[in-house]
Amino acid sequence: MKKITLISAILLLTCIFYADAQLFMRLDASFYSPVLDEVKRINIFLPADYYVNPGQQYAAIYYLHGGGDDQSSNNSLAMYYYNFHGQNPEITSPPAIFVCPNGACEPYLGSMYLNSELYGNYEDYMMQDVIGFVESNFRVIPNKNFRMISGFSMGGFGSSSLSSKYPEKFRACIPMSSGFSMSDTMLNNFRTKCYQEQGTYNLHYPAGYFTNVFFTFCGGFSPNMNIEPYHIEIPFDTLGNWQDTVLNKWSQHEVVRRVKNLPDENELAWFLICGRQDKLAIFPSYREFTDSLNFYGIGYDTSYFEGDHTFNIQSWMTAIHWMDSIIDLSYQSLGIPVYRESFVNFNVFPIPAKDQLTLSCQLNKGGTAMVSIFNMINQLVETVNLGYKQPGEHYFELNIADYKPGIYFCRLQIGNEVVTKKIIKVH
Repeated sequence: MKKITLISAILLLTCIFYADAQLFMRLDASFYSPVLDEVKRINIFLPADYYVNPGQQYAAIYYLHGGGDDQSSNNSLAMYYYNFHGQNPEITSPPAIFVCPNGACEPYLGSMYLNSELYGNYEDYMMQDVIGFVESNFRVIPNKNFRMISGFSMGGFGSSSLSSKYPEKFRACIPMSSGFSMSDTMLNNFRTKCYQEQGTYNLHYPAGYFTNVFFTFCGGFSPNMNIEPYHIEIPFDTLGNWQDTVLNKWSQHEVVRRVKNLPDENELAWFLICGRQDKLAIFPSYREFTDSLNFYGIGYDTSYFEGDHTFNIQSWMTAIHWMDSIIDLSYQSLGIPVYRESFVNFNVFPIPAKDQLTLSCQLNKGGTAMVSIFNMINQLVETVNLGYKQPGEHYFELNIADYKPGIYFCRLQIGNEVVTKKIIKVH
């Protein structure tokens, strides 16, 4: 145990800090996983004022990456979360700590976040090592009401699988482009695509996209270390006939089978995201999953979009507001204190504006002032360095005549502290 603690501490000291206009800090960390007996990477995003308010405790959002990716993939989801958290004035709780663990492993595209004799016990790694590491080293609230899980593709399956197996551990699940069942549509789609990529049902790895994804499924659902060279059981034979013995192993991992044992939405809430034209043919499994939720009277929310197997910004923005609302309610209902010391009274007018904006601020303390304007998709439009400002009242003028009409966010930064206002540009 001393060895494990020492390794974790040393690696934490080598974390790298990143900042995006001081809305958050990103730690590129490593820690020792006793379950896997190896050092794993993990990215952790902290609110910008994490070290300013040492008494504040935070919720945690765990994001699981997709197949072929790692802990640094899709970190923009965390950036979107922090950028938009402050735009909802009804949300009074602090932003959550955003956690991105590494679920990658050999020999295929990833672990499926399952316990597998081929990949390793990644389910235990997530539930014991990752959550344990975060809750032991950061000020997250060790309570299911402040623990959420999300993911994309393989990570979407992982998030739904873990939350349905451990509903007592999570308050909400947001699976994106995930599969909840081994539907005939999905299975037949993979069999056809694999044949098209290889010209045979006798599959070899690596091959095309669908074959590689299918092998990854097999490594999680039907591993067999006695079968060379791939150590997996494929659910159809070399003539394309389905093998019931293998399909039965796959079916044990269907999330839809666990619906009858799930609590209601006040204990475990679901926000489902998927493209209707998903090329993996997994959208029908969303319909099957929601049919089961309806049958058992379990509430849920959805954001389906016209698109393929891809991340959808609009759906994620809606999910952010949904998550923050649940977290905010948890702070209020459980009486967790929120420490919020305003350093500035900041206003922007007129709203909407055509050519000119006036920024007014009453500073409680002095510091170097910076104004940054971001558009709706987090692109920096303009930055103005206002120099050092003493405590007191200040006014600034900002010319926005050349901006395209739309919604923007005006961010005032004084030292390491930030406040943001929404602005609307019209013709």
